[in-house]
Amino acid sequence: MLEFEEIEGTPDVDTIERLAKFYESVFGTAELDKFEERIFAAPHLLTVVAFDCGSIVGFKIGYQIAPKKFYSWIGGVDKNFREQGIGAELMKRQHEWCVKNGFEVVQTKTKNCFKSMLILNLKNGFDIVEVYRDKDELRIVLEKNLSQIV
Repeated sequence: MLEFEEIEGTPDVDTIERLAKFYESVFGTAELDKFEERIFAAPHLLTVVAFDCGSIVGFKIGYQIAPKKFYSWIGGVDKNFREQGIGAELMKRQHEWCVKNGFEVVQTKTKNCFKSMLILNLKNGFDIVEVYRDKDELRIVLEKNLSQIV
């Protein structure tokens, strides 16, 4: 049975380490710098984690980047748990939290190679607001107006 946890502020060290290992298993790279202290010290930080029998199967992390604007920074779902609505549920919980905390817009970025993430964002009310090249990779900036969430 899936359980979800919302962690406001900096997660404890054990949770950060578990998220870093999970990140490596999902993305195939050990980019521990993705979990730098500067991110975990960001204002209005929210980490939403999905668990199955105590094991992390998905996560989504975001933080405030401007007054009333939240940045959905990074997330992923275990390949064995995809197509079960976990990513959509993590997003839903993040956006509901944002509304409760006075945010009006959520921004995220993705790469063209992450088609499933792009499709999930578009299906959930995001609009493409910018496209640019970064180190020969196409980056897509999306935003969602949260006024439609009650």
